[in-house]
This record gives sequence, structure tokens and C-alpha cells, in this order.
Amino acid sequence: MDSSPLDELVDAFVNLEEDKVLNLVEGLLKEGGDPTDVLEACRRATTVIGERFERGEYFLSELVYAGEIFNRVMEAALPKVTREVKPIGTIVLGTVQGDIHDIGKNIFKAFSQAAGFEVIDLGVDVPPERFVKAVMEHKPNIVGMSGLLTLAIESMKKTVEG
Repeated sequence: MDSSPLDELVDAFVNLEEDKVLNLVEGLLKEGGDPTDVLEACRRATTVIGERFERGEYFLSELVYAGEIFNRVMEAALPKVTREVKPIGTIVLGTVQGDIHDIGKNIFKAFSQAAGFEVIDLGVDVPPERFVKAVMEHKPNIVGMSGLLTLAIESMKKTVEG
């Protein structure tokens, strides 16, 4: 049984074959394929990748790599989206003040976008006031505060109190 190009894309993505994924995406888009179908196929792939991570078959390095692949696909596909894609929700996300680690934040961002969320990424070393301003402006469904260092806990408390 022949698989569709979108099924091939999912398979290549799940197996972290970046060049094949990008070539398939480029081909699908050049042939007039719907970019939202491409993004949906990649979202399906990230679900499988997440399941493999939960089972201990994939590790942090695979998640980081999958996030990078997904970002490259988004760069190619999003400019071609002609119809309105309504996000399922909005997330304001950032690494709290005093911390500049962003690997976990970036993984979360990529997988959240793949799931259909609009993500407002405030970056790293974000002061509480900036979180509060972003919440007031964007009225998100979720606020995500990332922090690796123990000093981040105090910054998170200040942000929540703000």
C-alpha cells in the first residue's frame, strides 16, 4: 500500500530525518499543497515524538532537535498560509528574571505551536513587570514561566504576586 506524501512527511519527522522533512515540505508547497495540511502532519508527528519521549525511547536531545525541525517547517509553511488559522489558545511564555536558560522553554514553545497554540515568547531574563504587561495585553489562556536555577523560584513568586 502506497503512503501519501503527508504520511511520508509524518514518518520522516518522527524519525528526525531533517533533510527529508524539509525536502518533502518544499515539494508539497511547490505542488500547491495546503500549508495547513503540512503543519497538521508535523503536529501529528510531534505527538508521536512526545509519546516516544514519555516511554523513554527519545530523550531531551531528540526533543530539542524535533523543535528545531518544526521551527524550520514553520518558517517555510506559515508564509504560504492563506486562510485564517484560528489558534486553540494563547500562551505567554518566558524565562524568568535572573535566568537565561531557554532550552526547555523553546521545546515547550515548539510543541505548543505544533498543538495549535499561539505563543507569545518574551525571551529570557524577563522581569515580572514584563510578564504582567504581556498578560494584560494578550489575555492568554496559559502563562508559562521557565527557570532552571533555584533563584528562579523567587522570581516566579514575584511574577505571580505582580
